[in-house]
Amino acid sequence: MGRLTLKRQFSSSSPSSGTGAVFLILLAWNALADDADVVFQRMYQTALAKTYHQRPEEILPLLLPDGSFSDLKYGEDGSESFRAHGRRQTALLYHQLHGEGNFSQEAERCFRYITYSAPPNTDPNWWGHLIGAPLNMWKGAVLATGILDRRLILDFLDRYWVNTTMGPVWANEEEDSHFAGGNFGPRAMLGEVEGLVRGTYSHVHKEVGVKLHKELAERDPYRGNGVRPDGCLHQHNPGGNHSTEEGNILNHILWNPYAGAYGKELLRHVGMMMTWYSGTDLDYDEDTIEGLYSTYLDCQQWICRGHIIEPTLAGRKITNGETITHYGGKGLIHKTGVCLHRIGRHQEEVEGVLHRYANVVPDPEYALVGHRHFFYTDLSVHQRREYYASVRILSNRTVRPESWASGENIHGFFQADGFMTVLIDGGEFGTRRNEVFQVYDWARVPSVTNQYTTHIPGYDLNARYSRRFFNDAKFSGGVTDGVVGVASMVYNRPYVPLRALKSWFFFDDVIVVVGSAITLEPDHVTRKDVVTTLTQIVFAGEYTVSTKHQGELTLRHGQANFQQPSWIFHRNVSYVFLNGDERMYSLVETRSHGRKKLDVFTAWITHTPSPVNATLAYAVLPATSVEMTRRFFDDQTVQVVMQDENVHVVCHHPSKTVGASLTRSGETAVVDSCGGEGPLEIEVDTPCLVLAAIETAPRGKSGEAKIKLSVSDPQQVFDQVGVSVRFEGRRVDRVVGLPLDRVRGSSVTTVITV
Repeated sequence: MGRLTLKRQFSSSSPSSGTGAVFLILLAWNALADDADVVFQRMYQTALAKTYHQRPEEILPLLLPDGSFSDLKYGEDGSESFRAHGRRQTALLYHQLHGEGNFSQEAERCFRYITYSAPPNTDPNWWGHLIGAPLNMWKGAVLATGILDRRLILDFLDRYWVNTTMGPVWANEEEDSHFAGGNFGPRAMLGEVEGLVRGTYSHVHKEVGVKLHKELAERDPYRGNGVRPDGCLHQHNPGGNHSTEEGNILNHILWNPYAGAYGKELLRHVGMMMTWYSGTDLDYDEDTIEGLYSTYLDCQQWICRGHIIEPTLAGRKITNGETITHYGGKGLIHKTGVCLHRIGRHQEEVEGVLHRYANVVPDPEYALVGHRHFFYTDLSVHQRREYYASVRILSNRTVRPESWASGENIHGFFQADGFMTVLIDGGEFGTRRNEVFQVYDWARVPSVTNQYTTHIPGYDLNARYSRRFFNDAKFSGGVTDGVVGVASMVYNRPYVPLRALKSWFFFDDVIVVVGSAITLEPDHVTRKDVVTTLTQIVFAGEYTVSTKHQGELTLRHGQANFQQPSWIFHRNVSYVFLNGDERMYSLVETRSHGRKKLDVFTAWITHTPSPVNATLAYAVLPATSVEMTRRFFDDQTVQVVMQDENVHVVCHHPSKTVGASLTRSGETAVVDSCGGEGPLEIEVDTPCLVLAAIETAPRGKSGEAKIKLSVSDPQQVFDQVGVSVRFEGRRVDRVVGLPLDRVRGSSVTTVITV
């Protein structure tokens, strides 16, 4: 590729000609430029539109004669001074190009200092060298084209793109598996920027295309990073079954589905690049482009409510100052969606994604309604217009969310043990930079059953200790018919003395949480209770509790406890107790981090300090009211039919749907009546999860009924399951083939006439 003639055209424009003149030049050249020029134009426009706007009057008083800034400590604070310097020199060029003055001499001094005189970047984190500093400098390098001396710009690129202490930004000799998606996306974009500014691509553009295809289109489950067969991005996750042998444990400690941070970095940078190349001969191949869309639409849209991302996919960043559940949603959903919209494909779906980002309660025509179980991620997501719900479980194939030695999410030990999120208005976690997770009690995670402790196991790379990050149980997964679903998990974490079977039944208007065989090993009994947490979110001013003996109470700050509660209501969500013998605690307290404060609401039930085969059963009513809660309690639409150490069965009467977790071969779900239909019995010869929707109205002349049967193998090992269905005395035997190979663990639906 030759030099870009468009650059010389930029150089001929007046420094103070303003944005209008710049874009008139761009438009005039559109008809004449070759594809490389078109791509450069688009990159230039992106740099101009997205650059830093700090005012010159704030920058210039800090600028020293040598081109450094008086308040920056180059080489003493990692990459931060280099990043701040890059933002400021870019801002000077931005204001010049907008006709606000001629700052070319000041900008040149900045570039010369950072290129030739600045001390080495001593950041011990390679990310700061290869990604962090260049990400804050690339717009300046682009905008400087045609204003500053070309030799200076090339030397600048040599220092911060090529001759870094950690190697070149785009190290294409690395094996694909060494690129985590959150590193690959920005590195690919920065590599393309360098090629465009230099006027030659070399081999970078080709290499980026090849790796993009593998990241977004192949969906190879055995690669270290990229898209899994369930549609979700796995960054820092080798995939496949995770061995528990000590020799391999260290390879898996940090590996996890990480859509909130690494996922957003991959998708938004890739999306931006694709807008530059779209429609030119340099465009990426069709499969790669389609891979971006399918990645984005298959999974990422499901894990957000408005601009809030599912918290267990936020990685270690969940507790730091970025408050990633807000920031991650912006990068993942909004920025990527805008890029996809510009490319011009899947417009209807992308417009729906952007609408849902901007409107926490979307218009009906844009609402996402359905249920997904991401079988490589151990995550179930339930979307309705009125609410969002999800549950993250743990198996021998995945690990709990990432922790970091620096303290990021250091206490998130129970975060994947059945963490259920329920979102209505998007304010449940707080606001950006003031989220509940910054002041969380990580021993009270919503829907998790655990022995309460103030000494939560933390990050440790010791191989023996690292087994604490896993669940040794194979039976952990979900089943769905696309609209409703069941998730279930045998809880058997190494070094955790608690055992249980937990299940979550997601119906249209209600979620049922069931637990059984909740047992704490006698040698580990302390004075601390075993608890199941209902909720821990930002407090909304008051909550209501109804009990068997005290009636309804409206409460505010402080702690309370209740014997035999009927239900509790807060923030348009109710928790209705189905066993009738619970003891519940609630707590509202003000917590602080730095100068910020949050009022946090927590509610939990206890199972005593020494439970043996204890049970739990409660219904969650999202997007509800006190009056609706009263009606539900008086006329319950769900019924826990079976609840023992091996079987959970729940009926949802309005939809005539039965959900079952059958953990052993030969188990039978027995339902006398569901929605006025029955009796129904479902026997299986393989441990599995089952959904059975009874469709009997109208019946055929012979009295036959149809049962829509959805089945999955949570252990991801079986090829088929034998099912015997008995309905009103009639019996049908069926062998149901299960999904194989890359999609083991996903659901299959069939209709049985009985």
